[in-house]
Amino acid sequence: MLNLLKKNEEKNEENSPQNMSFDFKLFFVYHIAMMILFGARPIDNPINQAIFAGSIGTAILIISVAHKIKYRWNWPGLSWTSIPASIFNLAFLYGFFAFAGYSMNPNVSAPDFLRTDIFALLQELWTIMLQGFNLPTFTPWFLAGIGIMVFGILSNLKLVTLKKDEFEAQCNPS
Repeated sequence: MLNLLKKNEEKNEENSPQNMSFDFKLFFVYHIAMMILFGARPIDNPINQAIFAGSIGTAILIISVAHKIKYRWNWPGLSWTSIPASIFNLAFLYGFFAFAGYSMNPNVSAPDFLRTDIFALLQELWTIMLQGFNLPTFTPWFLAGIGIMVFGILSNLKLVTLKKDEFEAQCNPS
């Protein structure tokens, strides 16, 4: 029993906010900004919402790169699963956003998944996603999902880390 409690305590320490990487904290800043955009809706135009998200994303990218340079970070390279995992993330997000687009638009009937022309189906799904994206009440929701996908792909490609100690292990000591 004590051994189990000790393992649980070690896991909690490992996953504590103190062990959260700087990149992961920046991801939360982006995500919180999208939730404010979603809830308070200070910007009510989908294009301006996307520009706002892009501006925050660009600022976060610059801050992250500067942080990596400051700590002399070294990219650990790709693993054999990095590219397939990234492609899976993209495909999953496409399907998830398509489902969300259909769910958000009650005037559109469900797609015919039995059709044999996959490219026509993908094009229809894309059109439905764009319709959902152009609704200012849902645009921040899509932008938050894009942020999750981008962070997931960057994590798969080992360009960002989730844990501080993992980041520190990739840095050259001064």
